[in-house]
Formats: sequence, structure tokens, C-alpha cells
Amino acid sequence: MPIICLEGASAVGKTTTCTTIANIGNTYVVPEVNLLFERPKNMSKTWYLERQVERWKIAKRKLCEYDFVILDGDIFQPLCYNWCFHFEIFNQSLTFLHEFYESEIKVGNILFPDKYFYLHTSTDNIRSRKENDQTRQRGNFEKHIRIIEPHQRYYEVLNQFVPHIVQLVEASNMEHNVKVIMDNVPLEPLCKDSEGLLNHITDWLTNSKA
Repeated sequence: MPIICLEGASAVGKTTTCTTIANIGNTYVVPEVNLLFERPKNMSKTWYLERQVERWKIAKRKLCEYDFVILDGDIFQPLCYNWCFHFEIFNQSLTFLHEFYESEIKVGNILFPDKYFYLHTSTDNIRSRKENDQTRQRGNFEKHIRIIEPHQRYYEVLNQFVPHIVQLVEASNMEHNVKVIMDNVPLEPLCKDSEGLLNHITDWLTNSKA
């Protein structure tokens, strides 16, 4: 019973795809942090990271009840987002992030998903979908638009360290998204060594510019 993750740019269709899959099968969706938890007024430096760990724990518990679980957004997202914004916005250095995730992996509190599906489409399509979606407020949307290229590049490079752990899905329409994902859900984890993958990612982020 796998845990998969859907990723991609804001407004590309991750949440809608997750919901559609859940509606047609025995699947549980773990929402992103901002939809699942209420942010405290005095948020600690590790609050967001700790909530990602909690999302993983929810996913693991739900595997007992469902055929598979989908993470709507990456539990390791802070690595990518901080890098995309040159570690200047969220006050979290790469060393800080690495040490947090490494300690949680060592005690078994979090692991990498069994597989990522990365949804992508043109910037024009993303803007159009954002404008036509009245169900959600998307803060800092223009900032997210500016990091589309490095964000996708980050996920593509994961395949260098764990072959096929990330599958790109051209998000042309919902039927296509669902078919590609359902046809390619892995039978077993593709990543056998989460600590090793974290180390590879950290080295790559250290030596690569967004």
C-alpha cells in the first residue's frame, strides 16, 4: 500500500486531481499544511516543518484503512521552496533544514514518499486556472509563478538519485491526470534509503543555483 505525492506549481490542479482520485477509489488524501492546520500567532521556526512530519504520520495511519494515500504537496517542500527563493524569505538555512529532516528520518518519523507525480503545464494555463478558481485564495501567486522553472528542475533531478521516483504528468485535463497516476502507482517504495536521498539532495542544493 503506497504513499504517493502530487506536486507542481500553484493552480496546476494538484488538489482537484487528488479529490477526483479519492472520489473514484479507496484513497485517502492528506491536505497541505495550510488547509490542514491553523497557524499560531507566534509560530516557532520549526512549526511548519513539524506539521509536515505530522502529515506523514497521518498518511502512515491511513494506510491501514485505504488502498493508498496521496500527499497533496510534498512533506519535504521546505527544501525546494527555500532553495527556489535563495534561502532569503523563510529564515531557514539549508543546514537547518537538513538537520531537522535528518533527525526525524533517523527516528522513523518521516520518510520520502514512495513516488512523486509532478503535474506541469504552461504558465498561461496556470494563470487561467487560477483566475477561474473561485474556491481558494492563493497568496503570493506571482512569486510562485516566478519559480516554476527551478521548482520543476528540483523534482526532475531527484530521478538522478532514485530512478523513476518522480514522474512528470502533463496536466492537460483531469481525465488524463487521473489515468496516468492510477496506471503508475508503485507496488513498492522506490526510495529504499531516505537518509541517503536527503544527503544527495542537500549536496545538489548546495552546489546548484535556482
